[in-house]
Amino acid sequence: MTSPFRIGMVGSALITVGCALSSSGTGASGTTSSTITAPASQTSLDKEALSDFDRRVHRYMTLQDKLQRQGTRQKQRADVGENIVSRQALATRIRFARHDSKQGDILGPPIAAALRRAMNPELRGDAAAGTRKSIREEAPATFKLEVNGAYPEGASRSTMPGNVLAILPVLPEGLEYRIVDTHLVLMDLDANIVVDYLLDVM
Repeated sequence: MTSPFRIGMVGSALITVGCALSSSGTGASGTTSSTITAPASQTSLDKEALSDFDRRVHRYMTLQDKLQRQGTRQKQRADVGENIVSRQALATRIRFARHDSKQGDILGPPIAAALRRAMNPELRGDAAAGTRKSIREEAPATFKLEVNGAYPEGASRSTMPGNVLAILPVLPEGLEYRIVDTHLVLMDLDANIVVDYLLDVM
């Protein structure tokens, strides 16, 4: 009588331990599996969008470099007035070469969608209030945004916080991101013009 009772207790204990281990293993496995598989399609889309964006930026910079060589680069001039004239001349050449350009030619739909998803947590909602404040402290007066349009001469340039820059694709020298009002702007510093822009990111 005693022996079967003891065997029954041991069996119950083993079953209980086995269930606990099985439950624990399933939880860990489930977590690992979802971490690996859930974002796979989105990651693939983002890589394609970034690759497309890089190609568009490269095409622009190839054109800009070609047009730069037709004049004298600003950094070769010591006189501020001459630099402004040189910059304006470059801007004119770029406008002529890109006369049919429009918003979204570089920040096209795939990269625009990817960037909005990535920037939303950093620029929207209560948690992003500090970031928005730092951007607005040095924001320029609002002006009409248009591709190939001039960034107002002497206008301030809003600070781009590190947490936002960390999200954005790296740009070649001569191009910079700025936020004007609530819009993300891609600027050509040498020509002081708006290359492209993405509306209402903030």
